[in-house]
Amino acid sequence: MPIKLAKWGTIAAAATLTFTAFAISASNTPGENFPIMETQYDLQSFDSSGNTDDIPVTNSLQDRFFYSNCYNSTHCYSNVPSGAAIFKTPSGFGATPNSNFPRAELRATKDFFNGDIFTNIQTGTAYIVTAPSTNSIIFAQIHGEKTGGSEMFKLRWVDGEVIAGVKASFGDDEVKTNLIPAALKDKIAYTLAATGTSTQIAVTITVSVNGGTPVSKTFTYLKSNGWSGFGLYFKAGDYNQDASNDGSEAVVAYSVLNVTYN
Repeated sequence: MPIKLAKWGTIAAAATLTFTAFAISASNTPGENFPIMETQYDLQSFDSSGNTDDIPVTNSLQDRFFYSNCYNSTHCYSNVPSGAAIFKTPSGFGATPNSNFPRAELRATKDFFNGDIFTNIQTGTAYIVTAPSTNSIIFAQIHGEKTGGSEMFKLRWVDGEVIAGVKASFGDDEVKTNLIPAALKDKIAYTLAATGTSTQIAVTITVSVNGGTPVSKTFTYLKSNGWSGFGLYFKAGDYNQDASNDGSEAVVAYSVLNVTYN
């Protein structure tokens, strides 16, 4: 069965898309450091006036919400790799439709569907650089094209803990599972793997912190539990869980981002 590509059409389900990591540099833009962002993601962020906007990632895109760490002396976070992609979201900024919270977040342009056969994997190395007043950020997701509760999986950082947020059935309340502690600016390496069969998707999250022993959990989403008939897609970045205009901000850095579709 073909796989839907939101921007690029369809490909055969048996085909494999892989993307190789490149050396990152503070002198490059995020798009230059991470070509995958240009070819496989759009950026949900803000325009120059602070209004929400969906922005194609290009090799010239760099602004106050999305930039390479240490591209100049005033935009340089210590203990975060130079050239890492910085996602900065002021608390209380505008929210995208069907949300109350602001984001500077990549949204994959390829959809996949429950009932198809696949193994799709997003991997990342992220740093929670600055926390908002709520101490709550979402930095990776599997989301759906349907309103009313299609947030299949959320990788959260809350009060120094990496947490998996799961809705076993479409529209359920989210159930949270603590995975591993992580302090601000710790190196959080994760693999988010979605494996599809004719009846379900199994999502396995594997997380390590500062190169330590990884923790892994698998969650199952049955097609019969409402997870069918609409596209699903990966997200990565900074979804600030603070809706108050309180002067705080969420900052997330990514030094590695990769995706494969099989």
